[in-house]
Amino acid sequence: MFNTSGIEPTFTKKEDISEVINGTLLLVSNLPVTTSSPTASWNASCGEQLQDFGRPEKIMIGVMLAVITAVTVMGNTLVVIAVCVVKKLRQPSNYLLVSLAVADLSVAIVVMPFVIVTDLTGGKWLFGDLFCNIFIGMDVMCCTASIMTLCVISVDR
Repeated sequence: MFNTSGIEPTFTKKEDISEVINGTLLLVSNLPVTTSSPTASWNASCGEQLQDFGRPEKIMIGVMLAVITAVTVMGNTLVVIAVCVVKKLRQPSNYLLVSLAVADLSVAIVVMPFVIVTDLTGGKWLFGDLFCNIFIGMDVMCCTASIMTLCVISVDR
């Protein structure tokens, strides 16, 4: 799905810099090299751009993403539990909120952990080509369910 048409450039000099514009690989040679953190390169598996972060950046990114995921799971779980337990909240308009909470919960459980791992490994996809396609499908499905539920809520209101 994210094939780069079989082109895998090899660089013999450190000064060689490449750029992909509109699917075309442009090679600019003998430019001065500037080293900055993070550095970027292209990952052929699963079409991600690789980011090379240092250890402190990876720790901070990992902690922040894990906290966001945990808060998402806990908050949406509390919404589902509250509507199921409290009888006054069992109204048709609140069922739409439960649907949104379940859609967001599916994003937090099914999508976010794999994105965190991919981000922490610098954009390298570690789960194989088959699961890459499955993951993309799950990502699109879960996010679309969340967006469509928001649309239905806006029509209902």
